[in-house]
Amino acid sequence: MKAFGDFLHHRQDVVRRVQWIMVAVYFSLLLGPVLAPSSGLGLVAEAVFWGVWWPMVILSMMVFGQFWCGVLCPDGTVSEYASRHGKGAKPTETLRWGWWPLLAFALVTLFSDATDAHHSSWGTLIVVGGMSVLALATGLWFGRGRRVWCRYLCPAGSVFSLLARCSSLHFKVDRAVWDAAPRPAPRPVDCPLLLDVRRLTSNEKCNMCGRCSGHRGAVELSWRRPGSEIEGLKADEVRLWDAAGICFVLVGLSFGGLHWTEDLAAILGVALGLGSAVMVLLALAAGMGGARLAYGLIPLAGFGLLLGAMEHSLALLHLTILLPWLRGGFVALGLIWSGRLGWVLADDWRARTAYAAILALLGFVYLFV
Repeated sequence: MKAFGDFLHHRQDVVRRVQWIMVAVYFSLLLGPVLAPSSGLGLVAEAVFWGVWWPMVILSMMVFGQFWCGVLCPDGTVSEYASRHGKGAKPTETLRWGWWPLLAFALVTLFSDATDAHHSSWGTLIVVGGMSVLALATGLWFGRGRRVWCRYLCPAGSVFSLLARCSSLHFKVDRAVWDAAPRPAPRPVDCPLLLDVRRLTSNEKCNMCGRCSGHRGAVELSWRRPGSEIEGLKADEVRLWDAAGICFVLVGLSFGGLHWTEDLAAILGVALGLGSAVMVLLALAAGMGGARLAYGLIPLAGFGLLLGAMEHSLALLHLTILLPWLRGGFVALGLIWSGRLGWVLADDWRARTAYAAILALLGFVYLFV
């Protein structure tokens, strides 16, 4: 994988071409169905956005990390380009509040599910295009050639950051090699998210753009055991808003929006009820340490989100006959994966017993409700 990471670093010209091709395709599919409603582009756009793009991006985050964000995402490309020619303001402290993206994702998901925006060209334009407008505006106002939108505000990025912690690829930084590199030091890494690459240990915010690959001979795209980042999660890396997001958004809201489309009260009721049940069991499992244990649910919750996306995808392709098999397979894989993480993260048998109850609850909900 080192060769691929180095390719991304040395051939940014190729990456730029691919990015602008993606931008052109993206805006054609976004605006075409609205500007030419009788052209048939509406069905194509719906199939691409919700039948192919969304489920594939979710799965890629869990397996490979955020390559979509750093290499292919049109919003990131537009925001970074605008930032090179914009005002260049410094991100404010309020802008850097960590819970903003999760709140935004919850609101966007709630709106799109309550209005069934997935089936409407105008709904898709409002939901997906609205984020593009905000990404452009953020780039025009903040940063100097940087992706402030991706780092602090992107609603989808909040979920992607959680899912990417599971991934089997990361840019590994060897601190000893970095510090021992000969002087004078090369130019600083052109990290579009302004990450401290020298201290990078997590996939949480890394967009996998590859611009740091090979820097000082210490950065290399490498394989790792899936979920190992979550297993090694330290107490000071645990955030309560992440735990709440896993329970109420990634589990509760995603499930409620899937099964109770266009019923706002039902979606909110399911999201709050299911999320609260998981939170209570986590508190019984480990007290305040339940927030750390919540990260172990990411694989199962991620596969739940994936299954919701695939239901729409398979319906568009008239392949719903495959859904029970896919649901059974992904839920089983999620239970095994999250079960293993919970076993490592839990401190004692009481915690493991309560965590097993959470897995049983979610397994039943995903399979039978």
